[in-house]
Amino acid sequence: MPMEKPSLEKPSLEALVLRRAEEGSALPRQQTGASPQRLLTTLLGEYWLDSTAGLPMGALIGLLAEFGISETSARATANRLVKRGVLAAEKSGRQSYLRLSDIGREDSRQKNASIMRFGAGVEDWDGMWTVAAFSVPEQERHLRHRVRSYLRWLGFAPLFDGLWVSAHARPETLTPILQTAGVDNLTVLRASEAGGDSPLRAWDLDGLAASYRRFLTDQRESLARMRAGTITLSGALVGRTKVFDAWRVFPGIDPGLPDRLLPADWPRAQAREVFTALFDGLGPLAVLRFQQVVAEYDSALAELAEHRTTAVWAAY
Repeated sequence: MPMEKPSLEKPSLEALVLRRAEEGSALPRQQTGASPQRLLTTLLGEYWLDSTAGLPMGALIGLLAEFGISETSARATANRLVKRGVLAAEKSGRQSYLRLSDIGREDSRQKNASIMRFGAGVEDWDGMWTVAAFSVPEQERHLRHRVRSYLRWLGFAPLFDGLWVSAHARPETLTPILQTAGVDNLTVLRASEAGGDSPLRAWDLDGLAASYRRFLTDQRESLARMRAGTITLSGALVGRTKVFDAWRVFPGIDPGLPDRLLPADWPRAQAREVFTALFDGLGPLAVLRFQQVVAEYDSALAELAEHRTTAVWAAY
């Protein structure tokens, strides 16, 4: 059954980015093709998010095997995530059990909620742009890389070197993030377009539209199979994870520009509709397969697995 009660503490993308700034770590550019580490955290973040019980290592190996990951690679993946603090490990006899750590759980909640909310509706726009101007010394390239990763996750793009723009970002949330990251020379302001180069030139809108259309083409077969009822339980688990992995790219490359600034045939809404249909439609079958794999090691634990719809995630 899908979980229908979101946490009372609403996660936000700004909170995620601020925590990364406090840690001094960069946020990755979104890319397709899940690594084993991201794949495992995706599975646990969807089907095992709120459970404090550990899963047997064998169950994690079995889950990753659904995606063609070998046992050796699966064990190495789990061990790396434990070292990174994303997973917490404990032993009972000779058996190892793993679950998301508190940090790993919160990270998954914030990321997943922001990804699921993306494209559900574009905010009203007052015609004002948020502009961030900053300077980072050449000898601090590592800081420059981190700051750029934060800005891209928050919907900014570089109009000129050191001058970034966004249609929606709030200055009161941006300034603490950049100051925490260590940026001293910083100005954040709200401005209207008065002439010269349009802020829209900061984004490759043609390339972004092409990415949405590729997404629609890539998901066409899965959507047809789901509607025909020909997808197996294993296929549902794999397919649901893959469509999520494909959709998660867009919050990192689409700034959520107001509709009035975009072409009339902008494909984001159609892509969101297809993503929602697949993610929600495959959920009941996917969680059954997750439970089947876990039940091979512990049938009682298997009953704790759950899934969420896009609507539940978006309500976080």
